[in-house]
Amino acid sequence: MPLPNHGANPHKLYETLNLKQPLEVLDFSENCNPAGPPEAIQTGWNELLPKISRYPDPNGEPFRSAVAEFHGIGDEQLVLGNGAAEILSLVANRYRGKRAILVHPTFSEYEATLTAAGASITHVQASEENGFALPIEELIIAMDIADVLYICTPNNPTGVLPNRTELDSLIQHAATVSCDVILDEAFIDWVDENLSFIPEVKNYSNLIVVRSMTKLYAIPGIRLGYAVAHPDRIDAIKRSAPHWNINAIAAQLGTICLQQADYRERAILQATEERLKMTNFLTAHGCKVIDSVANFILFKPPVNIAAQNVFNSLLTQGIVVRHTENFKGLGGRWLRIGMKSASAMEILRNALVPLLDKKEGTLTFISGGVRSGKSAYAEQLVRTEAKQTGGRLVYIASGKATDDEMAQRIARHQTDRADDGWTTIEQPTHLEQVLPNLQPDDHVLWDCVTTWLGNETFAGWETGTPCILKPECMNQKITTLLDTIERIQNCTNQLVIVSNEVFDEPLKTEEITRTYTQTLGTLHQAIVAKADAAIEMDSGLPIVHKQRGTQG
Repeated sequence: MPLPNHGANPHKLYETLNLKQPLEVLDFSENCNPAGPPEAIQTGWNELLPKISRYPDPNGEPFRSAVAEFHGIGDEQLVLGNGAAEILSLVANRYRGKRAILVHPTFSEYEATLTAAGASITHVQASEENGFALPIEELIIAMDIADVLYICTPNNPTGVLPNRTELDSLIQHAATVSCDVILDEAFIDWVDENLSFIPEVKNYSNLIVVRSMTKLYAIPGIRLGYAVAHPDRIDAIKRSAPHWNINAIAAQLGTICLQQADYRERAILQATEERLKMTNFLTAHGCKVIDSVANFILFKPPVNIAAQNVFNSLLTQGIVVRHTENFKGLGGRWLRIGMKSASAMEILRNALVPLLDKKEGTLTFISGGVRSGKSAYAEQLVRTEAKQTGGRLVYIASGKATDDEMAQRIARHQTDRADDGWTTIEQPTHLEQVLPNLQPDDHVLWDCVTTWLGNETFAGWETGTPCILKPECMNQKITTLLDTIERIQNCTNQLVIVSNEVFDEPLKTEEITRTYTQTLGTLHQAIVAKADAAIEMDSGLPIVHKQRGTQG
């Protein structure tokens, strides 16, 4: 079920997930100043009310002049919008039928507005391994055949501020190949106004800088934004904007906000303090945290913990963080937290402690009869979890090549799994030997217990003394196996164990067969006792007998 593409409006999220919304909700999914609008707005609100009965100034005054003065630019370089969202829509219309470059992960409205305008989009992915820094060389190549490049600075959702020298080089190269550059500075005022590229617009006719008043001044309900560019480009954007697109109240409020220097300084200081505290907390609890300069943090839970599980658990407590399902390259494996008041941040940290301190990976036991669909279900379960947390797909296969036909079958399965993204480990006996080959972020499927038990218990059959006839041998193998399962669970993200259900038929009278069946039953019980979930497959349908340690 697709989740909302934006933060804020938590009721929409609860509705989408069909969850009952708690009476009190702390919303960390949006990035507005927790202090609320400046006091000057709150105390002077009554003076603004008469503006409602008159038409607004068609040029957005007095806000237009206030922005020009604030940045030290001419008002002919400005276009105002009903929020930065309208600005992005107006800008996208310039590239109807043209080619645009987006650097992911990034704000979803770029793609939405460009798609609506019929633009062709080239997607360039910033790498997690490189801290989501701009892939400069790839962008330079892509710009040679593009009409516009969009860059979010600081980036949303990562909070990464691109290197200024690199931005300069990109803009300069773009000019040589007739490519425009859109810099979205919606969060630059949370860092340092001196880092804005607005003063550079006079040097780059191909540069458009987009700004928002929403975040720092906590006025998302009053839609207000603006763009700065060369006057020729501003005129073209204005021509496609609706008349009176800036209402009179918004124009007055924006003017008041720009006058609040002390308010800005306090907001930046508080956000910086809370961001550092939260970063230290998350890092101490094994999370990967991206180095943000904005008023939000992007983090990935420890390798054995799915972000979706953290997200859902917090929702049940009335705490909303930002999912990343709709950000390319993040795929729901990360979460974003907007900085709020010190008390709210402490509540969030307390709620996160038990969710992040889980030390072992999940263990799921799946059983079923022949052709019940247990292996296919197990593979899908592992894939789903791996998509949420990342990591390798590891298949431990216990089949043994007892003849040429079996050898060919094993080889075919190995090829099929490799093509499907699996790393296969052939381990018919001595499961403990797989441990050195496993990695902390692995998602492991072991198929299956019955085959392994047959291989182990009948070892030595050719000498007339198979292990199954020696109680001490069997006890040692079962003890070693259960210890190995625990060690795999402790060193990986996820372990799914598949086994055959052989207990629906009458118990065999042959001693060896009966001992094998009883041993398998004992082993199943021991594994289920350790498991987070126990599932029986019947004709392709899962029957859940245990879930998260609760007997069903």
